[in-house]
Amino acid sequence: MIRGYPAGAVREAELPLLEAGQPLMRRAAAALAEQVRRRLDATRRAGGQAPRVLVLAGAGSNGGDGLHAAAMLREAGLDARAWALAENLHEEGAAALRAAGGTVTPLSALDAATTGEELARTDLLLDAILGLGGRPRVPEHLAPVLEAVRGSGLPVIAVDLPSFVDATTGQAAPAVLPAVVTVTFGAVKAGLLLGEGSHLAGDVVPVDLGLGPHLAATDRDVLRLEDADVATAWPRPGREDSKYSRGVVALLAGSAPYPGAAVLAASGAARAGAGMVRLLAPEAVRTLVLGRRPEVVGHPAPDEPAPDQGAAESVDIAGAGRSHALVIGPGLAPEDPRIAAGLAVLRGDVPAPQDLRAAVLDAGALGALAPGDRLDSGPAEVVLTPHRGEAERLAARLGLDPELPGPELARALATALGATVLLKGAVTVIAPRDGGPLLAQDDATSYLATAGTGDVLAGILGTLLAAGLPAPEAAAGAALLHGRAGRDASHGGRVPLVALEVAEHLPGVLAAILAGGPETTQGAR
Repeated sequence: MIRGYPAGAVREAELPLLEAGQPLMRRAAAALAEQVRRRLDATRRAGGQAPRVLVLAGAGSNGGDGLHAAAMLREAGLDARAWALAENLHEEGAAALRAAGGTVTPLSALDAATTGEELARTDLLLDAILGLGGRPRVPEHLAPVLEAVRGSGLPVIAVDLPSFVDATTGQAAPAVLPAVVTVTFGAVKAGLLLGEGSHLAGDVVPVDLGLGPHLAATDRDVLRLEDADVATAWPRPGREDSKYSRGVVALLAGSAPYPGAAVLAASGAARAGAGMVRLLAPEAVRTLVLGRRPEVVGHPAPDEPAPDQGAAESVDIAGAGRSHALVIGPGLAPEDPRIAAGLAVLRGDVPAPQDLRAAVLDAGALGALAPGDRLDSGPAEVVLTPHRGEAERLAARLGLDPELPGPELARALATALGATVLLKGAVTVIAPRDGGPLLAQDDATSYLATAGTGDVLAGILGTLLAAGLPAPEAAAGAALLHGRAGRDASHGGRVPLVALEVAEHLPGVLAAILAGGPETTQGAR
């Protein structure tokens, strides 16, 4: 598991080592230079010329890391030089580069022609403008240089983190240089796992500087599951297991307007390994689902309340039989009686199915939540799965600020409702109901932004909850599997997909993870 730390925690952990005279900058620069050498080993220019590296150097320690690394690269036979993008550079680093025969060109000497010529002779860029103190705003005087660099198409290695990305929140300026690799020092920064920071960082390579004993885990950290975490936690059936002991998922899904949602949720649950999938739905929906998934067990349930009954009384969820997790809402309108019945179970107002321990509220069920609702006092641990629009609408109903950044919005909803919140997006953020560390998964492709993929995710999550995984880990694991299956279904994110293909690619993704195969998405290495 990757743990990302807020900027303040990293600074505090560095202080004892700096006060003890530890050469942290030299260690960081050496590791950075090694990463550059590895990338350029096979690169030689015409006539046998050494590859050329250009450092975009800012003031302070981040610039010093880049300048010292450039000096080391020159000593190793590479052509490294720097542009000074701040008035005051790290003096020792600049002196080391000059002593090694490198040049440091001031920003005032970089006109359009000079910039273009220099970039044309460059093979690799080091972004060492800003580090931990970076803010998501680019000064106007640097905009032309960054525009020229982006236009060059040159690969960029970010030093500690991409400049103008907030190290704690991942918020980024529009002009940030996307990195192919980020070499981050001492500890992974939380901002490399969140928001735009996760995308802009490329592959994250942590460098150990000995900060570990001084870094305390807190609820402000951000976690990310890796393949090994999923493989370790995955519920493998034993010889004595049955369909009931493996976990039963009950779906309250599918309606006349959206019958396919039940097919997709059932497929996600079944392909993720549920011992049994039940479906509470009207006859037309059950017929459609059983035609695609004959292993599903169907139970009659109306999508409109009986004339002589209230909505909740029209559906007997406990009477459907033993169920470990409920998935409520895919393809349902907020006024569907199955949602009212499900919420009544979760509040403890009516009997729950035998062995019920968890529930997922998705789609229409989110629209039925109201101010004053609490989901942490009933028989099940609840996970909400909104996308950004649903989260904003729910926040507005609850009197919360719908404009909060994603991680803060997820936390606010989790606190208000007493439920774990899985906020879907380019980076999926999971806020535990108890206020513990956020989890952030960046495993997906943009092609997952299509109708029905959220129903598949709800089914996968229901299966992991039914198997007994704690809600935050189940949510992060489901997001990883769903994202990875989407990438496979879209051939590495190159072509469109449809939702059912995501479910059908789950076994292949799981097989690779459980066999310890290579990861197929970017992330910290």
